[in-house]
Amino acid sequence: MAKSFPAVPPATNSALRFAGKDWRREILAWRPGLTLYFLLCIGFFAVRTAHWKQVNDPAQLHYLCFLMDHGFAPYRDILEINMPGIYLVNWSVMHTLGGGSGAWRAFDFALLGIAAAAMIVIAQPYDWLAGFFGATLFILYHGKDGAGQEGQRDFIIAVLLLCAYALLFYAFRSRRTWPMFAFGLCGGIAATIKPMPLPFILLLLLLAAMKWKRMGDPVLRLLLYALIGLMAPIAVVGAFLISQHSLGSFWYVLHVDLPFYQGLGRVSWPKLLRLMATASVQTVALIALAIAVMKRDWWNWEGKLLVAGILFGIASYLAQGKAFPYHRYPMFAFLFLWAGLQMIPALRARRMVRTLAVAGVGFVAILAPIYVSHAVQKVWDPKYSDSLAADLSQLGGGALSGHVQCIDTPADCDTTLYQMRLVQSTGLFYDYLIFGSSQQRVIRDARATFWQQFQRNAPQVVVVGAGLYPLGRGYGKLASWPLFQQELASHYVLYEDRSFPPAESGIRAYRIYVEKNSPQIRASLRSPTSNQ
Repeated sequence: MAKSFPAVPPATNSALRFAGKDWRREILAWRPGLTLYFLLCIGFFAVRTAHWKQVNDPAQLHYLCFLMDHGFAPYRDILEINMPGIYLVNWSVMHTLGGGSGAWRAFDFALLGIAAAAMIVIAQPYDWLAGFFGATLFILYHGKDGAGQEGQRDFIIAVLLLCAYALLFYAFRSRRTWPMFAFGLCGGIAATIKPMPLPFILLLLLLAAMKWKRMGDPVLRLLLYALIGLMAPIAVVGAFLISQHSLGSFWYVLHVDLPFYQGLGRVSWPKLLRLMATASVQTVALIALAIAVMKRDWWNWEGKLLVAGILFGIASYLAQGKAFPYHRYPMFAFLFLWAGLQMIPALRARRMVRTLAVAGVGFVAILAPIYVSHAVQKVWDPKYSDSLAADLSQLGGGALSGHVQCIDTPADCDTTLYQMRLVQSTGLFYDYLIFGSSQQRVIRDARATFWQQFQRNAPQVVVVGAGLYPLGRGYGKLASWPLFQQELASHYVLYEDRSFPPAESGIRAYRIYVEKNSPQIRASLRSPTSNQ
């Protein structure tokens, strides 16, 4: 029963509790139908999107793990700026579920299921349907974003933080300390994917310790469990980096590469705020806020922590400053759950609040199939990858492994190499690390590493993508590094120049250069294009 949980205020003081037997008949009338309706929306979304291919950043990270399996050391050989925790996540999926698109789709579905379970656990003392309501919004909004956002880093972080909250609340509701180990574990894993969750988890732990002490229980055991759980993933990552002899290189990434990347592609504050939430999400948030203000009885300890989760999500989105769709997931995860905890229990409140709650639930009921429709219709354009795969097959296919190089930042080229299981000549992943002003230490150092690798294992085929993140157009970036431009002019010939309509990842075009003196390439080479 809900009354057994000490963190929840008495029923007489909270509209989040069941209102009594007078409403039982009305509740039974709408709850099963609403639940079934949302289940049908989720089921239709799952069936119609089960075929999605793995694309965008996760596919690029899979390729990074593929290179690691072929002898490339992270950070030392691979020029890349992601945190090691996401390497271990992708590598684990590849070596358990498999390395194909189906395995990643299953992983994404599993994350959605875990998020739903965590939301229901959090909402259980109030109304489990509130958690399911929030989970439906989260699942379908994620689906609306399309295949390019499945399994993204901030999405995984959002799910981990929901689990951390569920475990934290369970620890207090049951007066047990062992769930705090799992709480710390979830927070620690999230912090190895991106560093921003770490101070937030420590803040939650501090608040939990203060609450635990006020309840009259010893704090030391709770803190030890949580800190051991928190440190475990960090220790695993440390051991991984030491085993790869990459600890020093990772430290360089933290204090040189990451600050450089954080300054790239930042959008203006007005644009950042404008893109923070769609009109539909703003409507849900405003209705939930109006209900909360009218009820005035939801501001308990758990409610405050959920609002803190929303604020963390907002801070995370603003701090990253790039307005990428997946940067909003931590904010939306807590916002949708909080909205459910306002709307669903308010259906049993006094008339004005109940009317507003009915409007909010009705709006979401209309919104759900719209999100599903967007998910089904949003297709990742495969023209770039299909065309590049055909060109590389013409040039030798599998024989190019170890002799081909992508010079680009978007994931399309790396995704194609991964699909064809072709190993790159070098460990370069992002070309913004080598093109730009030589006054930047990051660019000087990356050029030195790349050039050394390039000279040691010169590729037979070089694929140069158009544009330079974040604002570059065309192939003018080559002129920013005359040495590499001269290398292409002296030892390579332009084989193909292709362009495609812009898509979700922006500019889509590439040029293929082939080594002049390669017998293998000459044997398969048709007349090169002349449109240089």
